[in-house]
Amino acid sequence: MNPDSLSVPQGAGLGLRRAFLGPLAEQRPDSVNFLEVAPENWINLGGRYGRQFRAMTEAYPFVTHGLSLSLGGPEPIDVELVRAIKGFLDLHGIEIYTEHLSYCSDDGQLYDLLPIPFTGEAVRHVVRRIQQVQDILERPLGIENASYYAAPGQEMSELAFLQAVLTEADCGLLLDVNNIYVNSINHGYQAGDF
Repeated sequence: MNPDSLSVPQGAGLGLRRAFLGPLAEQRPDSVNFLEVAPENWINLGGRYGRQFRAMTEAYPFVTHGLSLSLGGPEPIDVELVRAIKGFLDLHGIEIYTEHLSYCSDDGQLYDLLPIPFTGEAVRHVVRRIQQVQDILERPLGIENASYYAAPGQEMSELAFLQAVLTEADCGLLLDVNNIYVNSINHGYQAGDF
């Protein structure tokens, strides 16, 4: 999977909320170049909202950022969710799908983004799961570097962990600069050096 082959929207994006559907349909601001949604919030949307959403995907480039794959979690990947996301992306012609490099489930949704240990074993675990997701989606997955408060069982640096996952999984990166800054404060390193 080659993330470089994607058509990545340029400029300023807006996180789409249902309350924005009407106003954006009435007046398309020139300063918004693309829209972003969490696919889990829009997959099964029908009726008036579904029609309005479809009009938006025809008018704007879209990117998606997931909330619940739990790439580092102990439970198997929710294959039905990934298939639903693929159907959603295909239906709306959306190429870009990113997800947090963390875990958020263990025998149920935890509603928090928890850190993955920076270990070789964790790299292998996450890489297998990312590859599984990419195979189902038939497109590259982008992962977002996560903020974290503790690094239990750390065997490598955050940067080395992230680089290993990116290289071995052959996936993209959504670099969250704010998360780098938060982590630099929490863990005492220079954000610019990272």
